[in-house]
Amino acid sequence: MRNKIIIACLLLGALSVKAQDGRFSIEEYKQRVLEYSRQIKQSAEERIAMQHAVKAAKTAFFPAVDFSGNYQYRINKYELGMGDGIPGIEMDHNTYSLGATVNQPIYAGGQIYNNYKAAQVQGEIASQAEELTTDNIIYTADLNYWSAAARKGMYEVMCQYVDIVQELANVLTIRFNDGQISKTDLLQVESRLKEAELNKSSAYKDYQIALQNMNSLMGVSPMAPIIVTDSITMYQMLPLQVGEDVALRNRPEYTITQLDIEYQKRQINLSKAKYNPTLAIGFQGSWGTPMLNVKGSDLLWTPAVFASLKIPLFHWGARFKEVNSQKALLRSKEYAMDNTRDQIANEVANAWTSLKENTKQITVAEEACKIAEENLDLNTFSYNEGKLPILDVLSAQLSWIQSYSSLIQTWYQQKASLAQYNKAIGLRRLQ
Repeated sequence: MRNKIIIACLLLGALSVKAQDGRFSIEEYKQRVLEYSRQIKQSAEERIAMQHAVKAAKTAFFPAVDFSGNYQYRINKYELGMGDGIPGIEMDHNTYSLGATVNQPIYAGGQIYNNYKAAQVQGEIASQAEELTTDNIIYTADLNYWSAAARKGMYEVMCQYVDIVQELANVLTIRFNDGQISKTDLLQVESRLKEAELNKSSAYKDYQIALQNMNSLMGVSPMAPIIVTDSITMYQMLPLQVGEDVALRNRPEYTITQLDIEYQKRQINLSKAKYNPTLAIGFQGSWGTPMLNVKGSDLLWTPAVFASLKIPLFHWGARFKEVNSQKALLRSKEYAMDNTRDQIANEVANAWTSLKENTKQITVAEEACKIAEENLDLNTFSYNEGKLPILDVLSAQLSWIQSYSSLIQTWYQQKASLAQYNKAIGLRRLQ
């Protein structure tokens, strides 16, 4: 059902405006990643393999028809001796036969039924594994996109910072040439400018690497041009807080642990079934030469019906030992399910707290940027009026870049915590 929802979303996205010229919104990017993902395709093939395995297991309920044939050529001349000097009967060099057998199990001790049910459970596990892979890919695509958006935002901030320092350096160069300031002030600003240019270069490198990671995830050459159209500061609709029960119903990991328990119960039944009576009936027919093929013998058709009954009696307690071994594995899987439930509950709680607090921090970070902006303007004005030393301006510039860097980081943490919360509650969200 969830796969159908994802496919429907992809089809709707295909009908909408598609990404062209390397421009991608978050929705378009995730669609492209889902379409390309080799991990999802691998999981899909494993699911298909298990579907065929279920069909193969079902065939054990039906009659099995086998055909056989054999041929033998005796090299040496051979006679069937009569004794007392009487010449022997010459045997034909060729011996051959064709046979067909129809076998129908009547009761197999539960092996066929439990094998079939176990295969069905494995098929469901494969389907849930595909769901889990899809969830992980969506989460990774989310993080990759917003990481690139954050790097882009940081690079733009660094460009603006370089412009701010450059503007101040230009003013101080003119004033130094006019003899209005000492060279110390100019050197301090020029030093800050070089530092800003170095940070700008580092920010650009990080931005380009983030874009290359985006391309790789959707199967495009890392160096292909790509543009992130959604800003890191874009507001997104926040989900409602949901309880643990909803998350458990949605998370493939928890469903897989439940299916593991069901599969292990089938293994217990199979261990018991090995030591139950079995009954089969069938028909067997053969056509060919007699076993002793005298020259000139007529070919024989030998039909027969048969019944096969097997009743295990004594195996030194193997039945109980195997069953106890499988029961211990069952208890282990039950503990694994409990552990998964606790882990999911913790993930949901942590992700919700992070999302809520990171969202609050955005407002604080934005206010800090306004203060840093005003402080920089005032300090720059006061310096130009000769009321403050250059160190106060440089300090205000540093506060400005730190505030905006913190703002970008806060927005990224909010986007990352939103992606984490959506994954924790099992919500597949194409924006």
